[in-house]
Amino acid sequence: MKEKILLAAAGLLALAGLVAADLVIPPEQPICKLYGLIQLFATIGGVLVAAYAGFQLASSHDITERNTSKMLISGVVIGLIIVWLAPLVVKNLVGATDVCGW
Repeated sequence: MKEKILLAAAGLLALAGLVAADLVIPPEQPICKLYGLIQLFATIGGVLVAAYAGFQLASSHDITERNTSKMLISGVVIGLIIVWLAPLVVKNLVGATDVCGW
């Protein structure tokens, strides 16, 4: 039963990729403007949180606080990678030629 569902889902994704093969989302679309705002706020917030965690890492002598700040910095890095690479992932998944100017 699970194999049939998985096969149907894979076929549906392949069909969606064929349908959207020439998809172009121009940068002036509202979704691109919204993504630009999310990207801007995520970057600013990520830099501020990373700076806070860096100061906490540099000034703390407690092992648990240092480990917490290391985890916070790694979370910021992973989050920023996801936010900045999202258009490229979408572009490759749907086979688009252009997604929001990327």
